Amino acid sequence: MKSIKTAVAILLLLSVLGSLFISCAEKQNPDDTTQADASGSDDFPHQNKDHITVCIDPGHGFGDVGCGPALLNAYEYEITLSVAKLLQKKLEDKGVTVILTHDGKSFPAASDITAKADKYNLEYKPENMVDNDVFSAYERVIYENVLDRQTKGGLDLFVSLHVNSIENAAHISGMSIDYCEDNPNKEFLSAFSKLLEKTYLDAQLTSKFTIFEDTYEDSFIVTKYTQVPSVLIEMGYSTNEKDAADLRSESWQDRFAALLAEKICFALGK
Repeated sequence: MKSIKTAVAILLLLSVLGSLFISCAEKQNPDDTTQADASGSDDFPHQNKDHITVCIDPGHGFGDVGCGPALLNAYEYEITLSVAKLLQKKLEDKGVTVILTHDGKSFPAASDITAKADKYNLEYKPENMVDNDVFSAYERVIYENVLDRQTKGGLDLFVSLHVNSIENAAHISGMSIDYCEDNPNKEFLSAFSKLLEKTYLDAQLTSKFTIFEDTYEDSFIVTKYTQVPSVLIEMGYSTNEKDAADLRSESWQDRFAALLAEKICFALGK
């Protein structure tokens, strides 16, 4: 009788240990990822924001046409403006307030930007603010800071769109994103960049996506002289045949803008 009780006790103990083993195995299974882990949502705000404001900067334009037109059959400023307007529409459809640094027809005069910068006690280098036919990167970043003050610190993200190029290296292709390591929102910008990397690679809009966390010295002007979360995106190479074909494709531009709008809203909790 005693031996039967002992056997039963051993069986019960083995059953409990087996359940614990299965429970631990389920928790440690690397394939058992939650939706939050897969999407990277832990890196972004969990609360929904009632209102977000995004500034889109179509790179180049006016007296500075950018790269092209060899394989692009267009200049860089035409591509960046086209994509910026698509992105603007898609974000506005999602309830986002969008500000373009320029509309392709005119841009804020340097004297107007400095007047507003003075009003908000913003620092800038007067020698870099010149009224002419070029809307310089420095003027754009001071305008970026003015917009942030005008919205009472409500500028949630600044996105500068560009097209890359490199001479005598037609084999080089791909997208890239840059942000400054000194930005107070570095962790957000890092997570946002990784989110875009996964998004565009998964969608096969590019075969390569490079993330640059630039030092202050190496950062682009529009990302280094500001406290606003800022990124500069190179959408592809005008000097690569495949990239150039994509960049001038209306369907590719629309898909690029749609995915960017979607991920901006996700990252900002909209």
